[in-house]
Amino acid sequence: MLNADFVRGGPVVLVSRPQRNAGLGLLAALGFYCYIIKFSDRVLTYKTKKSGGGEGIRETVLRILWQTCGYREALTVTKLSLMLMLRTFGSVWVSRHWGKIVNSVVTANFPRLKQLVSEFAAATVALSVLNALLKFYNSTLRLQVREQITRWCHEMYLRPGYTVYYRANRVGEHRLENCDHQIASDVQIFSQVFTDVVSQSLKPTVDFIVYSVELSRVQGLATPLTLYAWFAIASCVSTWTLPPFGEIAATRQHLEGQFRARHSDLIAHCEQIAFLRGERPEKGVLNASLDRLLAHCRREHHLSFNSEIVRQYLNKYFVTVIGLFLVSRPLRLQRCGAPMPSYTSDQIAQYFSSTWRNMEAMATSIQDLFELADKVGTLSGLAARVGRLMAGLLERPPVLVRETEAALAGPHPPTFERGKSLKFEHVSVYKPDGTLLVKDLNFAIEPGQRVLITGANGCGKSSLFRVLCGLWPLVEGKITKPRDLDLHFVPQNVFVPVGTLRDVVIYPKSREEVEADGRTDKDVQACLKWAHVSPQVVADGRAQLEFVDRGVVVRPKLDEVRDWQKELSPGQKQRVAFARLFFHRPRIAVLDECTNGVSPDVEHDLYDRCAKLKLAVFSISHKIELKLFHDFELHYTGDAEGSWSMSRCSETRDKVTFSSALVRLPEPGPNGRTETKITYERHVWFVE
Repeated sequence: MLNADFVRGGPVVLVSRPQRNAGLGLLAALGFYCYIIKFSDRVLTYKTKKSGGGEGIRETVLRILWQTCGYREALTVTKLSLMLMLRTFGSVWVSRHWGKIVNSVVTANFPRLKQLVSEFAAATVALSVLNALLKFYNSTLRLQVREQITRWCHEMYLRPGYTVYYRANRVGEHRLENCDHQIASDVQIFSQVFTDVVSQSLKPTVDFIVYSVELSRVQGLATPLTLYAWFAIASCVSTWTLPPFGEIAATRQHLEGQFRARHSDLIAHCEQIAFLRGERPEKGVLNASLDRLLAHCRREHHLSFNSEIVRQYLNKYFVTVIGLFLVSRPLRLQRCGAPMPSYTSDQIAQYFSSTWRNMEAMATSIQDLFELADKVGTLSGLAARVGRLMAGLLERPPVLVRETEAALAGPHPPTFERGKSLKFEHVSVYKPDGTLLVKDLNFAIEPGQRVLITGANGCGKSSLFRVLCGLWPLVEGKITKPRDLDLHFVPQNVFVPVGTLRDVVIYPKSREEVEADGRTDKDVQACLKWAHVSPQVVADGRAQLEFVDRGVVVRPKLDEVRDWQKELSPGQKQRVAFARLFFHRPRIAVLDECTNGVSPDVEHDLYDRCAKLKLAVFSISHKIELKLFHDFELHYTGDAEGSWSMSRCSETRDKVTFSSALVRLPEPGPNGRTETKITYERHVWFVE
């Protein structure tokens, strides 16, 4: 007797009351889905605790997404979910249609076969569009998540006035290790794995529910319930061999960051290494870092291999045996005398083809849901790293807490005030690790005055200005300083930004801001000339700033963009930094050993230009001859008490400047003297 559904062209149904079974199948599928979620959550929690993890994966990921993502990403997830649902219904239609095609082949009904194949060819066009849309929305979500998290990190990393990019890399014990790698690489991999988890959790969920309902309708509840029971047992067995993927992923990214940092160090110091012929030890450092990374990857592969053997057998091959018994069960019951209608061979072929595809799809979806724990475990490790990165960028842990609390309870609490001059009152400077550098500093700098700071290496000569700029906390005392625009720092290692030659000089301002202030390119050219780095000044056939490109001499224009960081020599970078200083014309300039790469005659002219522009100058240098260009010397003793002294270091009479310095002799002289006095004099004039 033919089944009614088969006559109408529908699938062969081997049970009575198929609609009722479909409803019960839906309830059973939802119940087992809740079990899968709970089971995976327990497994992940167990693995996290075993590896010493803290916050749960769900809380970490939600916190990251809540801080960074919004309506656009939610809309993309909705579109992705809709495409997945439509593709699943399309796959069900393909299974049913394939059964009809098999039936037509077995019965040699070629006119009907031609019609079915035509319908299949037309429908697969829509399925192709669905698959393309799935990949498109998957890639879109990955890019959107990466964009949002990276932009959030950039906002926190470069917040004006907080100098997080400095504190996170240089200050305190809780630094963000390889911060550049975490922002550039960890966020990208987290976005990719998160998108994979979203896609691989939505598709199996939809497939599992739809195919469970379909199998219950065609075969009854026995088939899906049997598969549920088997996968529950198999998942419990395979869990024992499941490695802690979260810990493994986090450690791998940590080692990747270290390996990348070693290569960055090699590039940053390549010239010094080349001079020292340090290829052999540097190769050892790189290979040692690579060996640690590869050892971890091999361990990861071995753990995954052991787990994969058990999982492949239980969830892929043995479940096929169970599936074959379940597909043939209704036919065996019929042969055993059960009250069921009889079917022809072509009906049985149609039934087997469509039902087997449905069962295979449901089994695959269940397997994917259980195996999703692997991806979620990897995501947990990456989420933990990205979460720590975001927390570290959002709020930096305070340093020097004990010292600051003691100062707050004393007579000189840490205080900043605004004023026209620079004044230090009872200021004590500490390193972030708590080492005292300078104690009870008291002096003031009036406009136009010049102070030279001297002392032994490591005594903290630059530390005072880190406190002044807010890079290190002010622990004790009061600092009165002008506005930030009236303070300009010129370090020894000069930073050269990306952009045109004009951008290099006017940094950090833009061309529009400079033009709004009434400044022109003539001002930029004048500052380059004063700093002896002008491409327009030519002496002996060579400009102060020129390059050779493929045998052609190039004297860059202000609008020319070059890789200045690589093409400028250290001395040229220092002179460009002085051009930037002259352009901004602050009230106070801090010069931190920034003339080491400049010839003496240019160095003298640069200091003369600072005097002509009436800049108050703080200079940090070991060159005692620079006393001729300063009014006072602030000397750091460098002892444990943080003692210091302030004295006058030069005197000018009739345009002649005199200065002297005591120099310690390497060995006592014939008369037993351990020091000698060196006297300098310089005739002072200005040349435009």
